Amino acid sequence: MSKRVVIGLSGGIDSTIAAFLLKQQGFEVIGLHFTFSEEKQYEHIEIISNQLGIPIHTYDISADFKIVKEHFVSEYFKGRTPSPCTFCNRVIKWSKLIEFADQNNCEHISSGHYIRKTELNGYYHLQKGVDHIKDQSYFLWELNSDIISRMINPLGDYTKKEVREIASRNVFANLLKKKESMGVCFLQNMDYRDFLKTYCPEKTRNIKKGLVKDETGQIIGTHEGFIYYTVGQKRGLNLEIKRPAYVSKINYEKNELTVGLKKSLYNYHIKLENIHLVNPMSISKDTQLMINIRGLGLNPEEPAIVKFIDKNSIELELIMPAWAVAPGQPVVFYKNDILLGGGTAEESW
Repeated sequence: MSKRVVIGLSGGIDSTIAAFLLKQQGFEVIGLHFTFSEEKQYEHIEIISNQLGIPIHTYDISADFKIVKEHFVSEYFKGRTPSPCTFCNRVIKWSKLIEFADQNNCEHISSGHYIRKTELNGYYHLQKGVDHIKDQSYFLWELNSDIISRMINPLGDYTKKEVREIASRNVFANLLKKKESMGVCFLQNMDYRDFLKTYCPEKTRNIKKGLVKDETGQIIGTHEGFIYYTVGQKRGLNLEIKRPAYVSKINYEKNELTVGLKKSLYNYHIKLENIHLVNPMSISKDTQLMINIRGLGLNPEEPAIVKFIDKNSIELELIMPAWAVAPGQPVVFYKNDILLGGGTAEESW
């Protein structure tokens, strides 16, 4: 077995300690740092390279990354709520790691994700890390068995607290002071609405104010333009009514929003498309599984039953209702802690 591994290194504590652990396990480690043409400072990567004693290559993905931004914008202009991190993991991050590994005689790929892997019925699956709070398997639901089989996941058996302790005991105490990156990387803490205005100013200028209707079809106010709203949102609405109202549907073709009471956004059924299953035979009609939905609803992981399935779509019936499931959001399937796959929400009722 080859002992040569390439690891995606952001420069933060998680990927750095993952690389440190790989070295301790006897691997020959090569770092790969994804960067953008507008990024000017590489000093922190050079420092980590010296601390770890490994080479770190920089890979400018500006041109490739444009597809992630275009997908992000396109989804909002269709009245949907995208998940750019899951999209990027599929189309860029892991494919680029595999590409680099193949070109540099590396059998394995790695990262600072809090995930594990396991083999089930002849397929390699991701498994939640032992630190369920930091578990990041949700964002990797579209990866296939071939990619997962080459992964080594050093942080899967550690908690974040233990990773910080490893850093403090070694030469990485400086990383403990570094602010942890959160949210969508290319937004750089910018509200997505401001990003849309900056990234495609002419297109956003064409979005005008529109009508807000209640669930009976009665006009009850106006909004600033459908792209600035997501299902479950209540702020930014100019309503004639005094009671709280939440966006329940977005009609991008008419530039109209439908709003309802909070309780009306709870649904027991979800239709999914863009289905990806690590093992195509792992789910069938009447299968019960656990699902994870992120977004405004902040829904906990909950059980669901497969009521219909074909190669293009799945209909789920939930044991407990989910709140504010937006078209475009990933719905991810688990059996115990094992990630089976998922799909993209299209409608809920």
